[in-house]
Amino acid sequence: MEGSSNLSRGNCRAKGRAPGFKVAILGAAGGIGQPLSMLMKMNPLVSVLHLYDDVNSPGVTADISHMDTGAVVCGFLGQQQLEDALTGMDLVIVPASVPRKPGMTRDDLFKHQCWDCQEEPGHFVKALRGAAPEQ
Repeated sequence: MEGSSNLSRGNCRAKGRAPGFKVAILGAAGGIGQPLSMLMKMNPLVSVLHLYDDVNSPGVTADISHMDTGAVVCGFLGQQQLEDALTGMDLVIVPASVPRKPGMTRDDLFKHQCWDCQEEPGHFVKALRGAAPEQ
């Protein structure tokens, strides 16, 4: 894995300079984001965990931060903090979406998600560009 990308565990820093990956979860307060956040916090390869959502991320951040692991947890709320949530991250996971409604197929859900990205990609793309390191 290390040969195929420029990510390596040794390049990441956390509390006490412990090596590990810096991970951001966008949609951390949702039904998939909450357990995913917990799993990432428990992962010994994760040293910094940024939890972002439009709503309820402070509560999720408080809950996840009480877990006794070495990963440092920071919460981010709303579009004005999106770029801060992405800055310096090695991995960004986006489980955010709308819940599947009765009768909705996975194809319908995918079409809805693609439509969202086409309608308003500016906030995410702008934040991602601002947070990405210059190469």
